[in-house]
Parts: sequence; C-alpha cells; structure tokens
Amino acid sequence: MDIPSVPHTNTIDFGQPTGSTQIGIGETAPSSGPGAWFLEDDFDVGALDFSITSTISEWAQIPNVFPAASLSTGEHDVYTPVQSSIPDIEAPNMTGDTVKRKWFTHMSPSDENRPNREFAPTGTNWSGQTNANESYRAGLSQKLRRPMEDEALPSSEQLNLFAKLYFHRFHPLLPVIHAPSFRPTAENSLLFLSICSIGSLFVGSARAVAQGSRIFERLNKAILASWESFLSESRPDALSMVQAAILGQTYAILAGKPKYLVLADVLHGTVASWAREANRLGALCSQSRDMLNSGDIERSWHRWIDSEQRARVQAALNIHDAELAALYHHEPIRSHRFRQFPRLASDELFSAPTSSQWAVLLRQSLQTQSENRPQAQLSLSPDPFPVTDHDSRFTAYGILEGISARLIDAKQSQEFSHLVCQDTSNLLIQWWQTYHTTDQDPFCLSVLWHSIFISLYADMDLLEQAVGRDGRAPALKASAPAREWASSLNASRCLVHASLIARYLERMSISAEPAIHVPRALFSAALIYLCVAQYAPKHVINAEAFASPELKLLGDGAAEVAYFPGNAQSSELSVVTDLDQLYGMIDLLQRGGRWGISQAFANVLSTVLDEGKGAYG
Repeated sequence: MDIPSVPHTNTIDFGQPTGSTQIGIGETAPSSGPGAWFLEDDFDVGALDFSITSTISEWAQIPNVFPAASLSTGEHDVYTPVQSSIPDIEAPNMTGDTVKRKWFTHMSPSDENRPNREFAPTGTNWSGQTNANESYRAGLSQKLRRPMEDEALPSSEQLNLFAKLYFHRFHPLLPVIHAPSFRPTAENSLLFLSICSIGSLFVGSARAVAQGSRIFERLNKAILASWESFLSESRPDALSMVQAAILGQTYAILAGKPKYLVLADVLHGTVASWAREANRLGALCSQSRDMLNSGDIERSWHRWIDSEQRARVQAALNIHDAELAALYHHEPIRSHRFRQFPRLASDELFSAPTSSQWAVLLRQSLQTQSENRPQAQLSLSPDPFPVTDHDSRFTAYGILEGISARLIDAKQSQEFSHLVCQDTSNLLIQWWQTYHTTDQDPFCLSVLWHSIFISLYADMDLLEQAVGRDGRAPALKASAPAREWASSLNASRCLVHASLIARYLERMSISAEPAIHVPRALFSAALIYLCVAQYAPKHVINAEAFASPELKLLGDGAAEVAYFPGNAQSSELSVVTDLDQLYGMIDLLQRGGRWGISQAFANVLSTVLDEGKGAYG
C-alpha cells in the first residue's frame, strides 16, 4: 500500500546540510548548537502528521461514521450473536499471585480478555447456525476497524531536541545509523520519528516520555501499513524502513510496558524478514581497494555506508534475538553461526565524518588486515570468530550475544549437557581473550559476559518460576529443584558473577547510559541472590567457585572485587545471610538510567521481598 501523497502546499521541507563536509550530529560536542540538518522553522510538522495519519487511516479503513448496527433482519436471517449462557470463568485465586501480576511480561486482564465471548444458542439446526445475518455482518465489519488516535506530532523544536539527544546519548549503544551522513528527508521520515521516540526518553520529563510513547504507537501502525510500498521502492527507502523498525523494537524492549514487550517479541521475526527482503535489492559491497581506486570517492563512500548499515542491521537483529530469547526463555529464531556473522567496520571507520577521512582510514584498515593475515594463518589454535574485525566493539557485542543465543537454544531444545557447558565456557573465555579491553566500553560487555556465565550455571527459567512468575502452584513445584541448586557449587559460581556485575555497575559514571542488556543482566544477578537467600540462607561461598577457569582468567583480584559481607571478619568466605547485596542491586535498577524495563525489574524484586519470599523463605 502506497503512502498517500501530500499536497504540494504541505510539502515536507527538511533542512539540508550546507556542504558535503558537514560534520554529523554524532560528531559534535554536546554543548554545540543544533546541527545544520535539523528541522528548520518553516518545517511543516502538520504535513508529516497528515501523511502518517492518512496512511494509518487508509490501512484501517475507518469511515467518518460507523454504520448503524440496527439493520433490518428477516425471519430467515439467523445466527444473531447472543451472550453466552455459560457462566464467566471464575477468576483464579489471586492469593499468592501478586508476583505473577507484577511480572514484567504479564499482560493485565484488560489486555488478555479483549475478545467478547459470544456464542450461538445450542440445540438448533446445524445448517441454520452457519448462516450469518446482516446484523452479524455489520458487527464483523466494525470489529475489523481499528480505533485511531488522531493527535498532532510535537513541534519541530521538540523533534529536533529528541533527535539530538538520541545521537548524543543512545546512538553509541546501538550504532545502526551512519550518524555523520544522516539527513532527515521525506523518504526516511519514519526513521526520523523512530529516532525521536527513543530520544524523548532522555529529556527528563514525563510529558516528553508520553510524547515518545504516542509517537512509537502511531509509528508502529504506519510501518505496518506501508511496508509493502517501502520494500518495492529503492534500496535506501527499504533500508530506512527496516532501521525504523529496529529502533521501534528497541524502544519496545526498553519501555517496560508488557504490551510493548509482547509486540517486540511477536514482530521480531517480521522485522528480520523485512531486512532479508530489503537486502535482495542489492548485494553488500566488500571493503576492497577497488572502492579507493574509484574516481568518485564521495560516491564510493555512500555505497559503503549503505552496505555497512545493512550489515549492522543484521547484527542488531542478532542482539534483539538473543535478548528476547533470554527475556521470554524461548528459542532464538535466527542462526547464530560465527562464520556467517556480518563483517563490520571498525568504530573509527564507521564514524568517519567525511569521504576523504573515510578513504584514509579504509586504506589503513586494509593494510592492517593484509599484515595480520599471514600471522593468523600460522596460529596453531583455530579462531572461533574467523570473519570478525577485532577493532569493532559492535562486532564484539554481536558475537557475545550470539554465544548467549546458542546457549539458550541448547537449553530450550533439551540438548544442554556437560559437553555443551564446557564448549560455551571455552567460547566465552576465547571471546574475553580476543575482545576484552580496559578502554571505555559503551556496551558494558563485561556485564553481558558475566550474565551469560550465570545463565550457564543456573536455570533462570526455573528460578523465575520459583519466586512466583507463573503463580503459586508452579512456584511450589519449582521449589525443590531450586533448593537443590541453591546449595550447589554452581550457586556459588553464580553469586561470584552476580557480585562482579554489581561491582562493575557501581563504578559506572553517573552520566553513562547503560547498554540494552544491562537491566536484564542486573535482574538475573539479583535473582541469584534472592533465590539463594530464600532456599539456602546458610549457603557458604564455596572456595572452588574462584577456581573456575573464567575467574582465573580475571586474575587474583577477582575474589577481592567480588565482595561478600563478612569476608574481612572471617577466614571463611561469606555465608549469605543478609540481603544488603540484593537491596543494593534493586537500588541500581531503580537508578539504572531511563529504561522503563529497569523499573519493571525493580518492582518485581521488591514485590517478591514484600510478599516475604526470599527474605523469609
């Protein structure tokens, strides 16, 4: 379905850069003024608003007046829906289900029970029951119509602010857009609005957050209404639509609303299919010297940008796939083969602001690759990540999430074994040796690394059930295996990794933004403490936990960093008797940036403690 054209008098007029060497927003200092590409004073927000509203309206086919329901019916017009004579199913006993109702994925009854239970009377002629009268047809027609909220977009000044904050604060956490070359145009308007929806989270006001939420909801409908036309258009149009969908998925994951999270999980496969279809319009170009030998460096640069953004979209889809699988404890839908992982450029090369600087950096990158190739061929140990660029932190992020996804897949497919555990541990150790750095890390990869070890040593699905995720009865059923685990060596290992996650986040700068996975990782760490306190309150940290290969890799200081109460007063490692560490992690979640999912996790843990579980179990 094509997006309805906008009259000429309402043409969307985006500000354009003054020259090809204009530094993008991602390259400017936070104190600088708006970039040259920002929406100008004469930008017609109403035209963009009209275009989106028209698209949604055409898709939903909403008439100005709904047809009257009181259509005439004859004696042969049968099967008029009536209310069921079956009594409403009794609401389940809510006693002990408070945690279930507070869980971050739990849909409220108003969301779950939307369909009306309407049945035909029983005992009548079967053939007559299958006929629909005009009243029933009218009801079906109205049921297919979607209500539409017709609310104006924020002003151009607000949109500019949202976009600026996105590039300054969020872009480093998911660099799928080439910031230096990005310019808002009529063709990428959906991408621009998706940028604004995330940027609204950084304003610091409830009003801005509400505006971002409304932008997200309308934008999601607009993308669903117009994806066919975008995929049938040019490659850039299709790519911008997929990027908009990726950012929308990210917003849905971080917002902390169960309905958004469910939407992200449901649409994840659809967005992956859109990305695959968009890539059919052209093959990815390689980083070859042919691009540098081209007479038109500017054109080669833009071709490379298009290709690099497509590769980063695939990496982002892998990250989303692993995160959603971890949140919902289901199989990942994508193949996480390291040999098929997209080869991404270094962070420095991707952020080059001009074609000339890009050419210099690309030449240096190609030279380094040619020098390192013979050394890699002589290496006795095979590289498990053979096609990746070790200078790209986004590559390191995608690879680590891939390890997590493979582990989840093995557990969900009942193929998890001691051998799989050993292989996963070896992969994580090799990843650390390959990619770990002491430099500033916007992705908080150490946190993700420790959280995967927690998933390796614990059944997080079982522990979530044990604290009441699915209600009282499943919690009672899970209590026996949870108690057995809480007294094991693996529980001690998890406690060490959980403590290291907390120590890392406590040392983060207050101005730093937590990466997408940080709230989930911190929730997992807190859940470990909670379950051990509940099911094995006299648990003594087993000294063998510090003999694990991954902790030896961290050096002798790991035991000192992984502080446990009582270490200084006792020759033994601590007995986990108090909940100071757990309350500290809940506090970190509550202060963990502006992601709603952090608050949702904190609320779950607080509810468990308020119910007496964990503290008095």
